[in-house]
Amino acid sequence: MYQVAPFDLMPRSVPIEAALHQPSRLLAAENHVVPFHGRGGELDALGRWREGDGARSVALVHAGGGQGKTRLAARLAADSAARGWAVWAAHHRSDPIAEQVVAPGDPGRTLLLIVDYADRWPADDLLMLLSNPLLHRPRQCRVLLVARSANLWWPALQNRLAKAGLDTGPTLELPALAASHTDRQISYRVAHRAFSKALGLRNPPLPAVPTDLDGKAYDVALTLHMAALVSLDSFRLELTSPRDPLGLSRYLLDREHDFWQGLHDNGRVTTEPRIMRRAVHTAALTGTLPHAEAATALDRIGLSGAPPSVVVDDHAVCYPPRDPAAGVALEPLYPDRLAEDFLALSTPGHACAGYMPDPWAAGAAGRLLRPEQTPSPATGGLDRFRRKAQPPPPESVPPYTRSALSVLTDTARRWPHVAERELWPLLRARPQLAVDGGGAVVAALTEIAGVDLPALEAVEKCLPRHQDIDLAPGAAALGRVLTEHRLRLSDSPAERAGLHEALGTRLVQAGLWKEAVASFRSAVSIRRSLPDGGPPSNGPRLAGALSDLGIAMYRTGRQQPAVELMTEGIRLFRELRHSGVTVPVQDFAMALSNLGMALMEMGRGPEAEPYTAEGLRLRRRSARSGRPEAEAELAASLDNYGLLLYQSGRPREALPYVRDAAERYTKLHGVHPGRFDEDVSIALKNLGMVLDATGDAPGALDAARRACAIAAELARRNPSAYRRLHAFNLHGLAIRLHHQDRFEEALAAALQAHGIRSALAQDGSAPHALHLAETAGFVDTVLATLDRPAEAVPYAGEAVGLLRGLYEAEGPMYRAYFAGQLVALAQRLSQVDDPRAAWPLAAEAAGHLRAELRAAPDSPLRSALLMCLVVWAGLSKDLELWSEALVQITEAVDLFADLPGGTEEDDAWRQLLSATRAEILDALNGGAQDG
Repeated sequence: MYQVAPFDLMPRSVPIEAALHQPSRLLAAENHVVPFHGRGGELDALGRWREGDGARSVALVHAGGGQGKTRLAARLAADSAARGWAVWAAHHRSDPIAEQVVAPGDPGRTLLLIVDYADRWPADDLLMLLSNPLLHRPRQCRVLLVARSANLWWPALQNRLAKAGLDTGPTLELPALAASHTDRQISYRVAHRAFSKALGLRNPPLPAVPTDLDGKAYDVALTLHMAALVSLDSFRLELTSPRDPLGLSRYLLDREHDFWQGLHDNGRVTTEPRIMRRAVHTAALTGTLPHAEAATALDRIGLSGAPPSVVVDDHAVCYPPRDPAAGVALEPLYPDRLAEDFLALSTPGHACAGYMPDPWAAGAAGRLLRPEQTPSPATGGLDRFRRKAQPPPPESVPPYTRSALSVLTDTARRWPHVAERELWPLLRARPQLAVDGGGAVVAALTEIAGVDLPALEAVEKCLPRHQDIDLAPGAAALGRVLTEHRLRLSDSPAERAGLHEALGTRLVQAGLWKEAVASFRSAVSIRRSLPDGGPPSNGPRLAGALSDLGIAMYRTGRQQPAVELMTEGIRLFRELRHSGVTVPVQDFAMALSNLGMALMEMGRGPEAEPYTAEGLRLRRRSARSGRPEAEAELAASLDNYGLLLYQSGRPREALPYVRDAAERYTKLHGVHPGRFDEDVSIALKNLGMVLDATGDAPGALDAARRACAIAAELARRNPSAYRRLHAFNLHGLAIRLHHQDRFEEALAAALQAHGIRSALAQDGSAPHALHLAETAGFVDTVLATLDRPAEAVPYAGEAVGLLRGLYEAEGPMYRAYFAGQLVALAQRLSQVDDPRAAWPLAAEAAGHLRAELRAAPDSPLRSALLMCLVVWAGLSKDLELWSEALVQITEAVDLFADLPGGTEEDDAWRQLLSATRAEILDALNGGAQDG
């Protein structure tokens, strides 16, 4: 999966003899031949980020190839090491043999981790790295991601990375190394001086600055360096130095050819240059591989004329592996941009004079990635349901598929003939390859100029219909491009509405709720405007779109408008059914379930129950079809109905429903891995909650742990879509642990949930603020249980601040909860000997609770008011406000007399009230004066 090793801070010296034969080696960033210069502002920004507050943080540096990203990261690494930081580098291991996670030991107190090619990492592997417990050991940890693009992979990852407790630092897109003509002259001369020394030139020529230095090509730092290097090498060999950027690449590649020829002529290798050229082509696509796998790749791509194992060994003479002990071969040509130019110039179709393409390179990537059909498994013994659900056996793909497609896509961005002749035909013929390449490759395809729409449409058909958390960001990017194209072609309002709906669904799957709202709103607007004579399906589709828009708006925090839209959708479904229009049962049931769920989460259980019960009845009928989707929908309704019963104080009635739901989801999870992970996680969380309420503490904790493990994996792979779920499950696990007196474990889970919810609440939405207040209040409770009131005060204060905002914005629906948290904060301030700050909080809480009881005299909040009055009276005693204390304790005694008796705590309350009242009266009778 990945390896973590100490960052190589020592420059790799390039012997003069090697540089004279292979000048391109001087361009590799890790050799540090050209001194760092021209990125002072970016280095300062990264230094401030490194030294900033906070325990853990992730930053991104991105730019196109050759802009100096690696050099900047290396300089930051060196500066950090000089300041006492441990500096590590993470390297992805794409081959199946190296399925291990390796780290170099204790990171110490401060750690900087650098991840190059971060955009090429599979999302799940990158998030696994960022979730590694090693990153939590240092007092401070900084992770610098280095990538070519900041496409959807970064926004998806950037959503606070709260699951790993990591904040987001700066996102730096590197501009041109030197923007002005003068700056470019300086950069050119710095490189010229460095290369002169590296080539051992005693009397180098004066720097001949390129005449077209102001051209856009010289925005790229690598081009400036290449120009300086080529001018010196050509002077040494008495050759004409090319002036255009393409000529620079061509010159350096010709020098590589000369090197291969020289090795062959002097007998150091037996592989002919023609064959070596093809091996270098292969290595540029695959990257390093174990020796046996490298030989297989050469055989697969169609290398003839020499035994593959011999070519692998000879290639290692030309391009020694960076880590000889790793047992790998096919080290690619560096820098990457030069390797991409080599691929493009080797591929027929370019118009660059002076560099002959190799006809063998046509279709090379397709040969390298050709499939091997996996034998079909025996079907005997499988029941009918499983036979229908199993897809055909997939084609096996080589382990370097992701690397090859990433390199091919990056090359196609700059070389149109590679896109037109290689990439697009390959994907039209085998679109599944793009899906196998991962979400980042799918997203990158949409950024190529002049995209091949038939190829993108073929890729779209290979995307799974169900949600796939790794592919979701790429699928959303693909959906955007194709939807925009199809909208331009369509003049059918109904078809246009359907396109918006399909895109909205893809955006929802990627966790892009705000964009989904815009898509669903467009669909609703179009469908509302259709005349009565529109397609017969328009009515049901409008009702479904209203429900989809409502649930998307609900997820963005606009609760009341969302409920109104979902209610309108259900009303329309009913009208259509009554008028004889055929309404898809699953769509109607989904709308009912969504509204019931939203109302339930808003604390409006009585309103939610009829919708949830009706949805459950409809789904029981649909589940008879045996479709896994229908079974999953039934499980969702069972779970929702069980929760309603639980929230109404009937946990034993709820238990059969939530248990049935968890069992159904668990079965589906086993038959269809990856498709129902989120659902089974939610069902297990709810089962744990209900089991806890019925007294089955061990069963409750087991269910909560299983739920949390699944949610953690989902959040690791796609934090944008699933960190909210992970926070819910962590909060539930913390409660289960607390109920079993496992307070330290409860605190750890609650703090992790608090970190996630703090990040989510940055969007300012009411649901996220409420969830953060819940968790902050629970952290306060656990710390108080552990007798750590000073640590608890900030969390209790945070909860009060959040709930005050909700109460002031939304009104009475939050008043009781707000009052309860005011009492908790007052108690905590009292415990840290600050009664003066606590007293007004208790007074405010009592006022809110009295108002609640006036509105609902039979409310169970009388017990809460009793607690508040006792706390308030105690604070008045501490402040020697004896008359106030007597009024408060007398109200508490009268309130207790009106409460129904028969609980185990009655005697304790009676003794506490009596003793407190007696103490106050004794003080007053003894002549005590109010302070």
